[in-house]
Amino acid sequence: MGRWSSLLLSSQYVLDDEVEIVSADSREFAIHYTTYRENIFFRQSWERRVSIFGDATSCYWISLNHRRIGGVCLEPNSLSSFFLIPPFIDVFRVMLPLKKFLISCSRPNQPIQAYGILPYQTEHFLRLGFLPSESRRVMIRPTESFEQQEWGDELDCVAPSAKRVDEVAKMLLESYSGTDSIGYPAENTIQQQISALEYYFKNNDIEILKSASSLIYNKSNNELIAVCFISLWEDLPLVSNIAVIPKYRSKQIATRLLKKALTVLKDEYEVLRLFVTIGNPAESLYYRLGFYPGLEQTTFYLPHETRRY
Repeated sequence: MGRWSSLLLSSQYVLDDEVEIVSADSREFAIHYTTYRENIFFRQSWERRVSIFGDATSCYWISLNHRRIGGVCLEPNSLSSFFLIPPFIDVFRVMLPLKKFLISCSRPNQPIQAYGILPYQTEHFLRLGFLPSESRRVMIRPTESFEQQEWGDELDCVAPSAKRVDEVAKMLLESYSGTDSIGYPAENTIQQQISALEYYFKNNDIEILKSASSLIYNKSNNELIAVCFISLWEDLPLVSNIAVIPKYRSKQIATRLLKKALTVLKDEYEVLRLFVTIGNPAESLYYRLGFYPGLEQTTFYLPHETRRY
């Protein structure tokens, strides 16, 4: 473990004749990151944006000929929060030695992950042999008071309960199986779904979040057919999960669930955010409901079996 853990302990590395990385103060790094990188998460205040880096984060300045030109967060097998400082814009120039450095200090039997790569950076990662694994974006919309949502004689809308975790987990497992897996970024197993739900109920015990969230049942057979969970993320509401099982789609159920949530939240919050995976058909629903898209960000990986210096 020596050489891998040393990445967190050393304060400076010379990557080539011109490029080096130097350990950065997390607050100063956050100020530069917030200034020079787009607000893709729609964080609502300067202080919220700069508070995302803790003292334990492995932040490094990137220097070219002893002049600061950018920053990056590094761990063994991991790169994130990459940005450049104008007027320097040559992503490939700095990523080539960074790639070699990461290979030298990463576990050889695991892929190297590059998180949060922005559209204008992707070409350079592709040239370096990185492969895209997932692209996501945050979307945002003002809350709004809609008409009361009606569910008719066939459907019943009830509040979520921690007592229903097993039932909801099975429904989510079905909803995100097969070609629908693009809508669920984590590993879709029953245990993962249960774990995520237990975390949700433990950390979102606020009355307005409960009121904005919903479970939808078919009254005729008591089948759970749709869910919408609203959580709190960075002091603002977030659609943490919304799903409809395949045979009940195209019936405006998700639309009504979101309209209900937007209406309930209007009393206390000005906006609602959500994450969406690029290519998920639900993205068009969010557009139609007035959600505004943030900049796309892609996770890349460098397969361990194809690494080259």
